[in-house]
Amino acid sequence: MNEPGRRREQERGRDTRDRVLAAASEEFTEHGVAGARINRIAEAAHASKERIYAWFGDKDALFDQVMRRGLDELARAVPITTDLVDYTLRLHDHFVEHPRSQRVAIWAWVHDSRGLEEVSDDRLDGYRHKLAVIEEAQRLGLADASWNPASLLALILSTATSWLMAPVEVHIVAAASELTPESAAELRADRRHAVEEAARRLILPR
Repeated sequence: MNEPGRRREQERGRDTRDRVLAAASEEFTEHGVAGARINRIAEAAHASKERIYAWFGDKDALFDQVMRRGLDELARAVPITTDLVDYTLRLHDHFVEHPRSQRVAIWAWVHDSRGLEEVSDDRLDGYRHKLAVIEEAQRLGLADASWNPASLLALILSTATSWLMAPVEVHIVAAASELTPESAAELRADRRHAVEEAARRLILPR
């Protein structure tokens, strides 16, 4: 095969690989890791199961690739800074706008908690970076230094996702009545304010 032909073949391969990752993200979001099926991913991506297995290995390895890609996209969209209150609020805003991003993360928390040794170093490095930024914020006096950095990170993630993770019953009773577009906007603003206030009380030095 000549050089232009090889380049076209490589481009087609990258396009197919991207379609597989996009289809896998949809599949894992809807069904989790246990319920996901490679044949559905292959059909949605217009790729063969054999090629998917050759590229990614088993289903868990494919999920790890999806998570790695999702975490990279999240880190670019919402980079952590030493202003941890602002970071918490930006995370909240991102998940409100992109709920699918959070659903993939939730499946990861459920699935990976059963096999901590199987999480890739690439994924762990992102969280190591977050811990380093939190430690720097504490050193600079921008965050309460009495917190263990890992505990503070877990609480920041919980605060950012608090309303999105709340039981549906809480959403129903909090709304109290049928929402109009105006009252729905007010409710979202109120919840955003609650996330910001909770982050301030959690993070800022006492």
